[in-house]
Amino acid sequence: MSIIAMIRYTRGTVRFEIRDGYIERFINLCAQGGVPLWDGRRDGRRYTASTTVKGGRRLAEFAQKAGATLEIQGKKGVPPLLKRYRKRAGLFVGGLVLLAAMGVMGNFIWQIQVSGLETLTREEVLAALDDLGVRQGVWRGSIDARDVERQMMIRLDPVAWIAVNLRGSTAYVEVKERVVPPTRIDDGVPHNVVAAQTGYITAMEVYAGQALVKVGDSVTAGDILVSGIMEDHAGKNRAVHARARVMAQTEEKLDLCIPYRQERYTLKGVVRLRYLTLFGLRIPLSLKTPPQEPYRHESAAYAVPVLSRLMPLSYHKDYYFALEQTTAAVPPDEAKETALRELEGMELRELKGREVLSRELQGQEGADCFLLEARYLCRGDISREVEILTAQAQPMPTPP
Repeated sequence: MSIIAMIRYTRGTVRFEIRDGYIERFINLCAQGGVPLWDGRRDGRRYTASTTVKGGRRLAEFAQKAGATLEIQGKKGVPPLLKRYRKRAGLFVGGLVLLAAMGVMGNFIWQIQVSGLETLTREEVLAALDDLGVRQGVWRGSIDARDVERQMMIRLDPVAWIAVNLRGSTAYVEVKERVVPPTRIDDGVPHNVVAAQTGYITAMEVYAGQALVKVGDSVTAGDILVSGIMEDHAGKNRAVHARARVMAQTEEKLDLCIPYRQERYTLKGVVRLRYLTLFGLRIPLSLKTPPQEPYRHESAAYAVPVLSRLMPLSYHKDYYFALEQTTAAVPPDEAKETALRELEGMELRELKGREVLSRELQGQEGADCFLLEARYLCRGDISREVEILTAQAQPMPTPP
């Protein structure tokens, strides 16, 4: 609703119609008399328009002067409403009590909105705020926002900056977490670089340590690729934290089995439940109940305009999709298509970070399921750092 519409509703409006007579003279008399008209429509010898309640008192006078017949079609707005219920004092008293209650409730905190979280969870932040007195239902004037900010910085180590702003019945908490520097590699702890998989080396980048293999070598899982034990110019051993990037071609295998008999679910119907929550109390708006059959549940919560800012009131919709379970026979061709689709998802999970050079598929119709076997030739980093635990690997003392 626009501001003009709200003003007109507050002042009250009268919708009327005049017919016959001199319609132009009627409109001119209204303009001269200061009677505003809007939403005017003319249909032959009929004219309908709206005006204020005050202007409506002079319509009969102007219609008589213009020789027209006046008909009041309806009155809307606050003044007609108050006049209609003037003898029902309970409604006015109830309205005043409601307004007073809303005014009082607006001085309490009913919602806490947290933003900017990365490693911290919302529950951790809310628990720390609760210990400091920031919780639902607390008097807003009892909260010292600046003191809460200082205490939160002490309680939550990952927090680099925090702002607590109280607006109406909502506490807005904005968090900025610290940027954690990357973990520094401790060169005082010697490591070897070993092969995480069996493969054929295609490229190597050695950053620290002594390479024991070269491009073109074949290695098995567990072989040392770069040693952390190095010999210095005096012929003595010293231990370092070996680091390297070793690219190799590896073979991978993925298997799938799609049964010929599968459990399937079909949608039977949808049950919609609507309810309000106030102070944690659930107020149902319908008499329906969830279905007895297997179902899939989805829910959504909405804030109630204006009221949700003054009290912990929210509107909820729950959808229960009733499902019927059946057993269906899947032909081999369909099982094969299903296996191919599921294989794509397995490749994304199992071969993540590796380049697939080739793929060979082999399908077989088994007694109970369709078997799909996929073999891959991949390329990726097979290096893995392993700490050296031998006494020989102890690092040499640092010279002064």
